[in-house]
Amino acid sequence: MIITKTVRPLLEEIFYLGARSPILAFKNVEKFLKQYDESDKQNRIAILKHIAKTYHPQEENFPSQIQKMTSSNFIQTCENIHSYTEPKYAELFRLIGRQPDGVHSLVHLRADILKFLPEIESPAYVERMSESLRDLLATWFTTGLLQVERVTWQSPCEIVQRVSEYEAVHRIRNWADLKRRLGPYRRCFAYTHHMMPNDPLVILHVGLVDNISNSIQTSLRGIELGNALIKRCVLQLQAEHPELEKFSSLSPIPDFRKWLMEELHSSSTSIISSEIRSWFHSLFSTSTWHLDETVLDEIRPILMRLCAYYLTQVKHSKTGYARDPVANFHLRNGAVVWRLNWLADRSERGWKQSLSMMVNYRYYSFDRIDRNSIDYIDKQKIQIDEQVSKLL
Repeated sequence: MIITKTVRPLLEEIFYLGARSPILAFKNVEKFLKQYDESDKQNRIAILKHIAKTYHPQEENFPSQIQKMTSSNFIQTCENIHSYTEPKYAELFRLIGRQPDGVHSLVHLRADILKFLPEIESPAYVERMSESLRDLLATWFTTGLLQVERVTWQSPCEIVQRVSEYEAVHRIRNWADLKRRLGPYRRCFAYTHHMMPNDPLVILHVGLVDNISNSIQTSLRGIELGNALIKRCVLQLQAEHPELEKFSSLSPIPDFRKWLMEELHSSSTSIISSEIRSWFHSLFSTSTWHLDETVLDEIRPILMRLCAYYLTQVKHSKTGYARDPVANFHLRNGAVVWRLNWLADRSERGWKQSLSMMVNYRYYSFDRIDRNSIDYIDKQKIQIDEQVSKLL
């Protein structure tokens, strides 16, 4: 493997020179990044595993080493312990960050880590490295260092292309579809970093409509949006259109069908009656039941109730927050589960994820957003509109 012959000695040289001056390590860091980029998947995994294990604090004699660092000077003790317990690869990440395109390289390095983690046996060290890199990136990507800019059809081609590539909720079908989404009744905002000006970190699509949408055609929807981005975009929209009053997402429900199938095959569920379960098993054994309007009318109130239950009552077993990842995102940002929309996304993806249902998350005043966010984060309290609570 490439790691044995070239990367190991190269990393040692980087640490040796970097300890003396980051400038001395510059060329070797550049060489390391080039070798990593040119490596195939298995070699990349091998490199990441090697860095994570080799440059993590060693377990041997750890308690005795910590004891040696304690002294009557508490501040000095804290500094000693921090210095000893900080992984050595943190310095490698800082050296990479000094490269002209280093921040971009680190973003893609962590993307590789997250992508490869499920395939790595005994991933504890790699997971710890991922967290360390996440924390470093978080200091560089605070909202104060990010720019919010509107993307239009006249924006640089590279950033327009990224908007198309990064759309993960409703795939952009072609250039005509992309042009429509950047058209006069739409707004597309992007968070960018000055080190990655044409590679947006977060993208927010907005549709300007008379009322809150209940189907896929027009919406305010976001992917991995932060509270700050939502507020900054709302302020920009209100400045441009003072008459705007309502702000809402039209969001997918990616895990609803998966959860429903789990409940149908569970012997202990009390949410679905035995009669309904038998009916569902019979229906789902066919591939055309969803084309029958009579069946859809009969099943609608049942599925709407179950979906409302899933979004508001089903929690993640470890965190206590909403199990649905999109719901968790919007609730953490202070939204209200406002309305369920029947057959709002009839695409193949929408059918497979949520039996074509979608949900509006509504954002009210900034003060209410903040209160909702705190209640959810501290107490796992989910704010629900009457339209949803009546379904339960």
